[in-house]
Amino acid sequence: MPSVRMRLWIGLAAIAALGFAWAFSPHAIEVDAAYVTREDMIVTVSDDGMTRVRDVFVLSAPLDGTMSRVEVEPGDQVTAEETVVSTIRPLLPPLLPARTTAQLKSNISSAEAALTAARADAERYRAEHNRLKRDLDRAKKLLESATVSQQAVDNAEAAEREGYLALRSSEALIGVRRQELAAARAALMPSETQNGSDMIAVIAPLSGQILTVNRESEGPIAQGTPIVEIGDLGSLECVADFLSEEAVRVKPGDPVTFTDWGGEPLPGRVRRVEPAGFTKVSALGIEEQRVNIVMDLNDPAARQNLGHGYRFVANIAVWEGTNRLVVPMSALFRDADGWAVYVVANGRAEWRGVSVGHTNRNYAEILDGVTEGTRVIVHPPRQLESGAKIKVRSETKAKRSPETTLTGAR
Repeated sequence: MPSVRMRLWIGLAAIAALGFAWAFSPHAIEVDAAYVTREDMIVTVSDDGMTRVRDVFVLSAPLDGTMSRVEVEPGDQVTAEETVVSTIRPLLPPLLPARTTAQLKSNISSAEAALTAARADAERYRAEHNRLKRDLDRAKKLLESATVSQQAVDNAEAAEREGYLALRSSEALIGVRRQELAAARAALMPSETQNGSDMIAVIAPLSGQILTVNRESEGPIAQGTPIVEIGDLGSLECVADFLSEEAVRVKPGDPVTFTDWGGEPLPGRVRRVEPAGFTKVSALGIEEQRVNIVMDLNDPAARQNLGHGYRFVANIAVWEGTNRLVVPMSALFRDADGWAVYVVANGRAEWRGVSVGHTNRNYAEILDGVTEGTRVIVHPPRQLESGAKIKVRSETKAKRSPETTLTGAR
């Protein structure tokens, strides 16, 4: 009969053998599962956008000068052809050096002398014209008495006509000399001669609201410098630039939901997909072709909470399906050129190939391979294989009306 010590060693060996057998035997893998359900499904494309007034008018300085302080502020209402935004005083003439002043005074003296000469010439031509008129009258009287010939009368008429034209030319030259004298005097006009009547009023060209004040303080301003921007917030629209591969799926009239603007989601509609794209560099430095999509809010009252240049996220519904078989996207994995899932069957994982329809970030439409009510494993572990023993840790169901985004364009 074995001794007590021997029996002890036999018992320890049996325990060790059982421990090794338990340690190296396959264990059930803990997994999470979800049910395949039938739900309504909405597929959207999303991207950031901004609100804008449809027609923004930039009021600029009409001339160089000194602008007074702008009294209007952003949000103020303005009336077309009535509201004065600011006033501009034209630039004052610069101070003249002594040499330039002497030259300008000399020009004035020359202009005065030329005007005097022109007046003298006009008097001379007037006297000559009067003499020729008398000669013509005398020739006509002598013609009646046949003292002179008709040719003499014709010569007198021609001389009188030439004298008249010379007089008219001299009188016109007086007007030229007067203007030259006025220009010479204006060049020497001192700056102090300008007064308040020289102020130019900058008036709002249309009714609306002041959106932006580009220049507020008084000071010199150049012609064409923007002063304020005016627009009508009643014509507010929304615009977002989408990747061109997403924009081709969008059509005018598609429903839009505006989110992340600071309040409850707002409904809207796509009004226009612009026909031309443009290149934009992403935050990662990648060049992307993007297209502007213009949208409108369904409720005009919602515009009261928004302004020009407010940010939002536009979620455009590009496809809708009812009573679709859906499964969480986290349950799918690639298998060759197709998709597959692990199905929970009798405590084990069973590989199942599936046909996928519309996919998005969170859910997928199943066309074939699984049926409603089937439990599938979500986030399957790497060590999981078909036929492996599993233990379901938690179960979830697909959410009602999963509205998700196709790509991570935001």
